[in-house]
Amino acid sequence: MAQPRFPLFTTPYGPVSGSSRDGVAVFRAVPVAHTHHFGEPEPPQPWEEVLSCADTHERHELRLPTTVSVYAPEDASPDDHLPVIAWIHGGRYEEGHGDDGWYDGTTLAASGCVVVTLNYRMCLEGFLPLDEDEPGSFRGVDDLVHQLQWIQDAVSQVGGDVANVTLVGQSAGGGLVMKLLTDRRADDLFHRAMVLSPGLPRILPRIGWSARRTVARLCLGSRLTREKVSRLSTARCTRAYRRMALIYSSDCALGPGPVDLDRLREVPLIVSTMEDEFIRFPGVRKLDRVVARAGLPSWVMVPGMRLLGVPRRMLAGWCRYVDGDRPMGRTVGDTMIRRWASALLEAMPGDRVWSCEFRGGTWRGSRVDAQHCGELPMLFGTLDVGRRLVRSTCGPDAQERLAGPGAHFRASVLSFARGEEPGWEPFGDQRTSRVFSLLGDADGEDRDVYRSIRTMLPA
Repeated sequence: MAQPRFPLFTTPYGPVSGSSRDGVAVFRAVPVAHTHHFGEPEPPQPWEEVLSCADTHERHELRLPTTVSVYAPEDASPDDHLPVIAWIHGGRYEEGHGDDGWYDGTTLAASGCVVVTLNYRMCLEGFLPLDEDEPGSFRGVDDLVHQLQWIQDAVSQVGGDVANVTLVGQSAGGGLVMKLLTDRRADDLFHRAMVLSPGLPRILPRIGWSARRTVARLCLGSRLTREKVSRLSTARCTRAYRRMALIYSSDCALGPGPVDLDRLREVPLIVSTMEDEFIRFPGVRKLDRVVARAGLPSWVMVPGMRLLGVPRRMLAGWCRYVDGDRPMGRTVGDTMIRRWASALLEAMPGDRVWSCEFRGGTWRGSRVDAQHCGELPMLFGTLDVGRRLVRSTCGPDAQERLAGPGAHFRASVLSFARGEEPGWEPFGDQRTSRVFSLLGDADGEDRDVYRSIRTMLPA
């Protein structure tokens, strides 16, 4: 049998071969776990012959929650001790995968690091709280702990430094990073963190998880014991989750919430948000347009604001804060995303905490919003991947306009991953945030950008 071509990678469970791309070795969909239906992650069955994990379309489309993809400089050796970036994708805890096009780690790896994109079980299998589960226990989180341990056992083979792992996540992935910062099993598995636009379930205190468990029982037609739910087919679980998602259409149907911020582990941390996170949220955008055209004040949307979690006593101040600026879109983004970023910044102990925010403006006569996910193609250097999606998310002329800001942001992240400061002042007592402009002009700093959220929205 012909020997596989370089690059080769000996994982804890068997050897794999990959592909070479622009000086970077890519190992696509490397098996790291085996999972039973609603069971704990376990090591996969070991193999002896080289398994092809080449960067092919077929391998790319596997999209299994039991695999990771690895990007490393092609000439790296175990003696290089390169910084490791472990990436957790978003998707509302119900969709997405580490192999989605915007998460290609080639550009980051070419700059001298190892990138590992992680995966986890989603929907009911990943985040349904079972009757016998410990409070705050989720199989999707178990999957990530298992994969972080795999990084410790494997990544030095491709030049990674297991004592220098930066955990990065966006949206639901950011919420999972927050959860892992409170999970003592992960304490020795990563050493700094970056949380981009964190999303967590917006569970109302007066309802809590008990109501969601009741809804889950009704949708599944079953008690929530592992024995019962493990007998249900995947198709039945999918239908049940879709019904739950409809009920919680303005929230995450499931997820690792609430996160106990009193249990945060002190690590160097960057927290990042987009100023206009969900300004264009479907349905809400149309409502904002109708209200604006009619010249109505923002307080006509008070029922929606209450539903989204604005406290009754804060409604007057909140209406003043969002008045004239697409009030429902801003309320959705602030209650679903920016409130968690603010709470994390306020709660994280230590003085090695940094904040940054992306802002838009007017570009050649067109408004550019700093929307949810807009930072992703800048971080990964994938502005040319899915140009239509880049335009809808990042605005017109994104490749031209964001090349400079993207390179600057990426360089800051790489400096942070190497153990340095990102290049701006810590959050500190002044609550300083770096502001990255999406218009390609000069960046700056601002103070207390989350003031209204901090004072009016409970975490």
